[in-house]
Amino acid sequence: MRVVALISGGKDSCYNMMQCVSAGHSIVALANLRPAAHAVSDELDSYMYQTVGHQAVDLFAEAMDLPLYRRTIKGSSLQTGREYSQTEGDEVEDLYQLLKLVKEETHVEAVSVGAILSDYQRVRVENVCARLQLQPLAYLWRRDQAELLREIISSGLNALLIKVAAFGLDPERHLGKSLAEMEPYLHELSEKYGVHICGEGGEYETLTIDCPLFKKKIVIDSAETIIHSADAFAPVGYLRFTRMHTEDKKEGSGGRPLPLSRCPCQNAIDRMTEELEYADKTPDVQGGCPSNAERSCQSEQGCLPSHSGRSSAGYQWITGLTALQSEHTDVQSQTRHVFTLLQRRLQESGWLMKHVLLVHLYVSDMETFSQINSVYCTFFKHNPPARVCVQASLPFGQQLLMDVLLHERMAACENDSFPPRDTLHVQSLSHWAPANIGPYSQAVRVQEALFCAGQIALIPCSMQLLDGPPALQARLCFSHMEKVLRAVTSGLTLAHVLQAHIYVTHREHTAAVMAAWSRNLQEVQEDSDGAAQVEVSVTVVPSLPRGAAVELHVIAVQDRPADRLSHCSVSEVPGGTVECRLVQSSCGRYASVSLSVCFSTAQAAAESIADALVSSYQNAVQKTKNLSALCARVFFKSHDTSVTEIATGLERHLSGRLDGSGPAVALVPVEDLPDRVVLHVSCWLSV
Repeated sequence: MRVVALISGGKDSCYNMMQCVSAGHSIVALANLRPAAHAVSDELDSYMYQTVGHQAVDLFAEAMDLPLYRRTIKGSSLQTGREYSQTEGDEVEDLYQLLKLVKEETHVEAVSVGAILSDYQRVRVENVCARLQLQPLAYLWRRDQAELLREIISSGLNALLIKVAAFGLDPERHLGKSLAEMEPYLHELSEKYGVHICGEGGEYETLTIDCPLFKKKIVIDSAETIIHSADAFAPVGYLRFTRMHTEDKKEGSGGRPLPLSRCPCQNAIDRMTEELEYADKTPDVQGGCPSNAERSCQSEQGCLPSHSGRSSAGYQWITGLTALQSEHTDVQSQTRHVFTLLQRRLQESGWLMKHVLLVHLYVSDMETFSQINSVYCTFFKHNPPARVCVQASLPFGQQLLMDVLLHERMAACENDSFPPRDTLHVQSLSHWAPANIGPYSQAVRVQEALFCAGQIALIPCSMQLLDGPPALQARLCFSHMEKVLRAVTSGLTLAHVLQAHIYVTHREHTAAVMAAWSRNLQEVQEDSDGAAQVEVSVTVVPSLPRGAAVELHVIAVQDRPADRLSHCSVSEVPGGTVECRLVQSSCGRYASVSLSVCFSTAQAAAESIADALVSSYQNAVQKTKNLSALCARVFFKSHDTSVTEIATGLERHLSGRLDGSGPAVALVPVEDLPDRVVLHVSCWLSV
């Protein structure tokens, strides 16, 4: 892609340019926002931009032989919340106008951004890029800072400290020193005082005077030290350059980057490959799946949406949103009808679309997903809900089935110690985890609960599906999920997952995928106080997005996993068994109940099994005391008539309450379930 690089003059913006070139992109222009000429100080009170050293930025155009676009910062930090929307007079709008001009004149497709940790900056740059239809490239995003600093120094990039503002950093001693000189001392400060090694806490700022992309190097002829704050413990000072110039480099030494260390994404994949205890011998092919015509014998069930009551914490599920082929023939028409049903239900209950925080989307054919998405994206734009999408064995003519989880913060929760709803919606390409490739967010947090989108094994920097066996794909998507959890709430791991759904495309993948899950869980538990209680289920579906072999969806809770309540029971029924497992969070506010039916004979009494399921479910719910059952997701082998009877019978038992006191029931016909299981029920409970 043709890329414009946002440059401050510092190490991060320059090293991210090098990463862009290494990824095969072309830097065609530079862009910078500077303080007004009459500004009293070089250091503006800006939440967004580094302005110290702005006198040297013009030399970057000479050093790289590229056009430089600059704009004076006219706005100020008006909208400083977690999210950003277009606000006249805000300094973010200066960035919009600058990039709009660059795009018009150079036809760029992407923007290089040197963000490492600041969600504040990332959210605002992504907002501007979305409005201009530009792809943000933030390859440094959430990299380990010690590892990243070592990479920057070893890459041939030479940067000087031009501002210091942290305990242990002295303007008289440290300004003008190179990163290479400062690296050992920065490690020392990090260990003693928690200083961010890359300066992400504002501890220091830098100016790059040379890097492999430069055709000329920048030479500082003279500068003066400005003491911005003479604090006795952490004085703030910076360099103001009074004279500087560029100088030719040795022939053949500039304009092309040195070979960078190997891509962090590939390094991670290599480590996962080495860590697998055995080579996965399973053929990575999808099993034969029945066509829509073969499913025509199934009844057109679930046509009327089901909804739970609204819990005291403000949650409610609506399930079974679908449309019949007889009324809506094409997939886009069916999708629009599904959203019409949803909006009608929301209006009836006083909800709005903004209250949707999680969507389960089941499609009959993954090949039609782009058509569904073209309609879906018109309803969810700013901070869309998390989403899980898989192909299911829907009845003939039914193109999609949708369930939604709603939440509105209740008055009783206003003084809760946890922050209000927070959305992780990262759109930048990076080495961190996959960017959003559609109208969904990676995760939505409500109080201590995290509702995550499904993760597949995409390589983050390229957004291409990993070409590897199911076990390796599983390890990568599990790693993605853990990075998402940590990005939302520091310290969260897979051990904090309360309910996990793993989707695979072939029954033979199950053993390898579950072995990978157990290994990941064991690794995180080694650093915890004890074994975590996590409810996990595996379901075989016909197809997953991008042709993936594995997809993981989780709901996690910020609690003490080792202190969770767990209970398991097994009931004998005519022709089979019903196993029930309850896991309740240590905070007592959430729980997961799973029920699994196994047939021991070919002749099973559907009604008695449905009764046993309801009895086991009720006993488990009673153990949670004050929790409300909000959703019962019923995965059943759709090609067995007796199993279908059990599923529909269970739906009648659970959702037959007109007062809405029962859970919303979602019937999900699937290809297969592992370990002789023919029907699996996954229930979510909350206060």
